[in-house]
Amino acid sequence: MAPHGSFATSGHDAPHAHMIASDRSGDYVIANDLGLDRTIVWKLDRAAGKLVNHQTVAASSGAGPRHFAFHPNGRWFYSLNEEASTIAFMTYDVNGLRLVEEVSTLPPRFVGTNFTSELLVSPTGNFVYAANRLHDSIAIFRVRDTGRLEQIDEVWTRGDYPRSFNIDPAGRYLYSCNHRGDSITIYAVERGGEKLTFTGLYVPVGSPACIVFLTRP
Repeated sequence: MAPHGSFATSGHDAPHAHMIASDRSGDYVIANDLGLDRTIVWKLDRAAGKLVNHQTVAASSGAGPRHFAFHPNGRWFYSLNEEASTIAFMTYDVNGLRLVEEVSTLPPRFVGTNFTSELLVSPTGNFVYAANRLHDSIAIFRVRDTGRLEQIDEVWTRGDYPRSFNIDPAGRYLYSCNHRGDSITIYAVERGGEKLTFTGLYVPVGSPACIVFLTRP
């Protein structure tokens, strides 16, 4: 369920596939469909070159599943709900996904409209980050031994509508794409990923929507 007073109702008039990716084995393909409020899992039939229905997991009504990410162990799966402003934690194995819990990306007293956008698991697997548009923040969660999430902090993006963010390959800096603010703001990743500290640096970019790092061999 979305925060009290929210008017986040986009994309539920038809299927709206927002992300598709394979699991670590490459044997299964997973999609988040915001319009259907579903996470869909297919088995890849390599011989026939087809996707075979394997599982469908329903999100909470109106949640709007958007992006997802696997933990490095391949067994924990985090799905970001755009309109409910929540993260659904699920376990994953050959039988499919099993919902464990759903946690908010917003402060407890927040009311009004917010759209989450990006989700990232730290390279160590110790932390999960989620971006809030309109609240204009990045929420920081500690990953417990069970895979469950504990929110420990949030940082202001210092720009309007953070549509995406990423951490550089060295794990030293986080870059927030502030879509309506025409800027990328840069944060130092500290204490192993537990803390994000604004560096004071802004990069002017018109309507930044995604940031990807390329590595050379």
